[in-house]
Amino acid sequence: MIKLKLRIITLFGLMTFLISCNSSTNNTAIDHKTENSISTSQIENTVSDSKDSDDSTSDLQVQIDSRALNFIKSLKNGEKLSSFFTKNLMLIYHEDNRCEGSTDGQVDSLINTQIDSLIKLNVKNDGDGWACDKKEPTSYEMDFDLKKKIAEWDRFEILKDENQEENIVYIVGAGEFDYLKLYYNDNNLIVKLEYRSEDPG
Repeated sequence: MIKLKLRIITLFGLMTFLISCNSSTNNTAIDHKTENSISTSQIENTVSDSKDSDDSTSDLQVQIDSRALNFIKSLKNGEKLSSFFTKNLMLIYHEDNRCEGSTDGQVDSLINTQIDSLIKLNVKNDGDGWACDKKEPTSYEMDFDLKKKIAEWDRFEILKDENQEENIVYIVGAGEFDYLKLYYNDNNLIVKLEYRSEDPG
């Protein structure tokens, strides 16, 4: 399994390099978004050639990665996202701020169509930021709008890790401290979405 993942990561890197060489005739920097320009069919074909035929878990992860690329495309273009989710899903929110501390909340049974609109989310802030005086914890209702949260992202990339958990995809945005964590089921649909923003300090 580790060898397969390393082979997949190597293939992604090689494909990214080849695509950047073909699309650029001068010595400009490689665009961070090149990875996302690789088509779903290219990934599926390349990875399926390199994997063992009896490795069904890896095959499922290939399908999930392909769905994640389509999700990124729709997310970047401001399109509706409900078709990528199960009918009922979980939303988890976490924001870590150097002055305000950690703010956390979740909705356990969100209807998939709600992901495209404003979501009322009950959150708790611990008031324990490392750069400011400690404050009393507070609880309040906030408006969560996924499209507004990612509006300032300068990139949309799938983060690959040798020890990555199965059925999970990380999409990093502004730096590597603002990201989405997508949990997929066996039907390649998202059952849980985490929005996380970590203040690097």
